[in-house]
Amino acid sequence: MFRYHPDPIATGSAERAEHVCHVCGQHREVRYTGPIYGRRAENLCLSCISSGEAARALGIGAGGLAQPAQFSDAVGVPADVPLDVVTEITQRTPGFVGWQQESWLFHCADGAAFLGPAGYHDLASHPDAISMIRADLRRSGWSDGDADELIRGFDRTGEPTAYLFGCLHCGAHLASWDSG
Repeated sequence: MFRYHPDPIATGSAERAEHVCHVCGQHREVRYTGPIYGRRAENLCLSCISSGEAARALGIGAGGLAQPAQFSDAVGVPADVPLDVVTEITQRTPGFVGWQQESWLFHCADGAAFLGPAGYHDLASHPDAISMIRADLRRSGWSDGDADELIRGFDRTGEPTAYLFGCLHCGAHLASWDSG
């Protein structure tokens, strides 16, 4: 259903729970549990996110200044990524919860697929993702030893946490990290 977030239940962005969707009023079996940047909804189905109806219904603003709700943040988007990709990711794709401010990753002029939170052992088979985090830490002034210690401490359900993505075109694995 979602190109950029293939399994929202596995990543923790949705859960199996019977509910009535706030937007469409339908009885549903899967409820969105991720962030909403807009008006809140206790119960929101994935179908309403996919169609864009949730972004429209939960948007904020008045008159001609209404802004659709978003389910993830997209900062530092490369210039070669089309606007419709950014719109699909932010308004029609389930987001994910981070310790502070999560942000989507991009590769090969497209959004990457969110594969889920990751601990060190989850990243161990993706050296390209570890290299990406290590490079980010170096740019922030971390020594190699301190960066490696942090990376070895990544915890899928605790903190610090890595967020694993996969490029839809070349198969590269990407990652960002976060801590509370």
